[in-house]
Amino acid sequence: MGIHELQYKKLLSELKFKNEELEIMDESMYDIHVEFELYYAEFLKENNLTKRELEESKTKKFDKFVSDQEAAIIPETDETGLTVVEQLSDEDKEAKKVFAKLYKDIVKKCHPDRLSTDDMDYFNKMNSHFKAATWGFNNAKWSIVIKVAQELGIKPSNYKKMNGHLRREVNAVTAKINKYKSTYGWKLYEAEDKDQKDQVIKDFIFVLFRRKL
Repeated sequence: MGIHELQYKKLLSELKFKNEELEIMDESMYDIHVEFELYYAEFLKENNLTKRELEESKTKKFDKFVSDQEAAIIPETDETGLTVVEQLSDEDKEAKKVFAKLYKDIVKKCHPDRLSTDDMDYFNKMNSHFKAATWGFNNAKWSIVIKVAQELGIKPSNYKKMNGHLRREVNAVTAKINKYKSTYGWKLYEAEDKDQKDQVIKDFIFVLFRRKL
């Protein structure tokens, strides 16, 4: 096994772990937001404050906070229910050329037009692979394309070129995780006691309303 294949496997392992972490965070953000709102309301009550009073002195960061919260809780989806991703960058378009052969090999094995309908269980399984790989290929989610290829027993032809794009995907997922962790909702979630939780709310109020408590 060559060095590039070893790096490839290491990157896939790291990406799998980070994607699982991000998936858990995605699923948790609504509850975390609700918990934040409840604790925030209770804090205001304890300190004889109201949202209306604070929002009279809101900053531009408050409007951005509201916008970010809505985007995190209700992501935009397409007609299939899949989350809409941002427009592909030039780097993503270049990466599509690298992953094109792997994707074509997947298509040869599981495109619906190439499958018999005699065994519908097999047909549906392979069709699911085709849909997942196509979505991953079109949206620059290379780990999904690779996962399907692995399940079909298809090996990449150029580990070295793929590794650079996998590193970019690792960095992109890491950035999303860090963005979640930078939110006040997540900071409150990680706070271990009332003093720490209260400090999160105080920081939130100071940054968004310039009110020091």
